[in-house]
Amino acid sequence: MAQLQVLNACEIGGYWRILEFDYEIKLLNHVTQLVDSESWSLDRVPLTVCLQELGPLEPEEMIEHCLKCYGKRYVDKDDVYFELDADKICRVTAEMLLQNAVKFNLAEFQEVWQQSVPEGMTTRLDQLKGLALVDRNSRPEIIFLLKVDDLPEGTQDRFNSLFSLREKWTEEDITPYIQDLCGEKQTIGALLTKYSRSSMQNGIKVYNSRRLIS
Repeated sequence: MAQLQVLNACEIGGYWRILEFDYEIKLLNHVTQLVDSESWSLDRVPLTVCLQELGPLEPEEMIEHCLKCYGKRYVDKDDVYFELDADKICRVTAEMLLQNAVKFNLAEFQEVWQQSVPEGMTTRLDQLKGLALVDRNSRPEIIFLLKVDDLPEGTQDRFNSLFSLREKWTEEDITPYIQDLCGEKQTIGALLTKYSRSSMQNGIKVYNSRRLIS
């Protein structure tokens, strides 16, 4: 059930389904535009009014599902409200912007990204861990979509895939892409020691493959 939540899956007529990404974004845009037009606080979005206003546009269960995915439900004086999760909304907005671009100029992306999220939300690169990767060595600096979910599940295959994308990684950059491989007693450090070799580059510790990557 926890993993279904992570996937933003919803139950429709007894079947678990994942909404098409573009449709999920469409639902979220309806909600955030309503919040903006009504000048609601981001931490007090009333469910009943959302359903009344957006019901003619989309099925009510989809509107509520969207609020559950991108907000936290609470009850106040018998009325149901949602507190919107800024980090989740900023993250999915970035995914929408990056999905159609192979590589995006980082400075331009950050400007467009901030303009694309609801007023009152602040975008930060640490919201994109495991979703996008910044290349600080290119000029200008670039950002591109790299989702941890799209990488191989096997540990060696995962490292091979990462090292074929980039020869040398800092621990900070690689951690979001190998975190899920850690067992209960295994650390990121232990994984890196086993599957990579470290060296110093300009005073920074970097990791590269123990084997030749074709």
